[in-house]
Amino acid sequence: MSFLKKYLKGWRFRETSPSLEVGDVVDVFVAESNGATEGHVYIGDTHLIVEGAGPETVEKQVRVRVTEFDGTTATGRGEFLEVVGESSYTS
Repeated sequence: MSFLKKYLKGWRFRETSPSLEVGDVVDVFVAESNGATEGHVYIGDTHLIVEGAGPETVEKQVRVRVTEFDGTTATGRGEFLEVVGESSYTS
Protein backbone atom coordinates (compact mmCIF):
# COMPACT_ATOMS: atom_id res chain seq x y z
CA MET A 1 0.00 0.00 0.00
CA SER A 2 1.36 3.40 -0.94
CA PHE A 3 2.02 6.12 1.58
CA LEU A 4 -0.82 8.20 0.11
CA LYS A 5 -3.34 5.35 0.44
CA LYS A 6 -2.24 4.75 4.04
CA TYR A 7 -2.53 8.45 4.80
CA LEU A 8 -6.01 8.78 3.26
CA LYS A 9 -7.39 5.49 4.60
CA GLY A 10 -10.73 6.09 6.30
CA TRP A 11 -11.11 9.63 5.01
CA ARG A 12 -14.33 10.65 3.34
CA PHE A 13 -15.88 13.89 2.22
CA ARG A 14 -18.66 15.37 4.28
CA GLU A 15 -21.78 16.22 2.34
CA THR A 16 -23.16 19.76 2.26
CA SER A 17 -26.73 18.37 2.26
CA PRO A 18 -26.93 15.79 5.05
CA SER A 19 -29.74 13.28 4.86
CA LEU A 20 -32.10 13.28 7.81
CA GLU A 21 -34.83 10.83 8.72
CA VAL A 22 -38.16 11.53 10.39
CA GLY A 23 -37.64 11.00 14.11
CA ASP A 24 -33.94 11.94 14.09
CA VAL A 25 -32.96 14.21 16.97
CA VAL A 26 -30.21 16.73 16.16
CA ASP A 27 -28.51 19.56 18.01
CA VAL A 28 -28.31 22.65 15.78
CA PHE A 29 -28.06 26.44 15.96
CA VAL A 30 -31.12 28.54 15.12
CA ALA A 31 -30.08 31.07 12.47
CA GLU A 32 -33.20 33.22 12.33
CA SER A 33 -36.84 33.40 13.36
CA ASN A 34 -39.99 34.53 11.59
CA GLY A 35 -40.78 36.62 14.66
CA ALA A 36 -43.43 34.29 16.03
CA THR A 37 -42.99 30.59 16.68
CA GLU A 38 -40.82 29.23 13.86
CA GLY A 39 -37.05 29.21 13.61
CA HIS A 40 -34.85 28.49 10.61
CA VAL A 41 -31.94 26.09 10.86
CA TYR A 42 -29.29 25.48 8.20
CA ILE A 43 -27.04 22.42 8.20
CA GLY A 44 -24.83 22.98 5.18
CA ASP A 45 -27.33 23.31 2.33
CA THR A 46 -30.10 21.62 4.33
CA HIS A 47 -32.86 23.89 5.64
CA LEU A 48 -35.24 23.00 8.48
CA ILE A 49 -38.15 25.08 9.72
CA VAL A 50 -38.47 24.43 13.44
CA GLU A 51 -41.87 24.83 15.06
CA GLY A 52 -41.63 26.29 18.56
CA ALA A 53 -38.24 27.92 18.06
CA GLY A 54 -39.16 31.58 18.45
CA PRO A 55 -36.98 34.70 18.50
CA GLU A 56 -35.58 33.86 21.96
CA THR A 57 -33.80 30.82 20.46
CA VAL A 58 -31.93 32.68 17.69
CA GLU A 59 -28.16 32.04 17.90
CA LYS A 60 -28.68 29.34 20.53
CA GLN A 61 -27.98 25.65 20.19
CA VAL A 62 -31.23 23.71 20.35
CA ARG A 63 -32.33 20.09 20.19
CA VAL A 64 -34.79 19.39 17.36
CA ARG A 65 -36.78 16.30 16.37
CA VAL A 66 -37.21 15.99 12.59
CA THR A 67 -40.91 15.66 11.69
CA GLU A 68 -40.69 15.92 7.88
CA PHE A 69 -37.77 15.69 5.46
CA ASP A 70 -37.44 15.69 1.67
CA GLY A 71 -34.02 14.42 0.65
CA THR A 72 -34.33 15.65 -2.95
CA THR A 73 -34.72 19.28 -1.92
CA ALA A 74 -32.82 18.97 1.40
CA THR A 75 -35.65 20.72 3.24
CA GLY A 76 -37.84 19.72 6.13
CA ARG A 77 -39.58 20.58 9.34
CA GLY A 78 -38.85 19.84 12.96
CA GLU A 79 -40.11 20.43 16.45
CA PHE A 80 -38.18 22.34 19.09
CA LEU A 81 -37.35 20.21 22.14
CA GLU A 82 -35.01 22.29 24.30
CA VAL A 83 -32.15 24.77 24.39
CA VAL A 84 -28.90 22.86 24.93
CA GLY A 85 -26.28 25.60 24.61
CA GLU A 86 -25.36 29.18 23.92
CA SER A 87 -23.49 30.58 20.97
CA SER A 88 -19.83 31.20 21.64
CA TYR A 89 -19.95 34.61 19.96
CA THR A 90 -22.91 36.26 21.73
CA SER A 91 -22.38 38.42 24.75
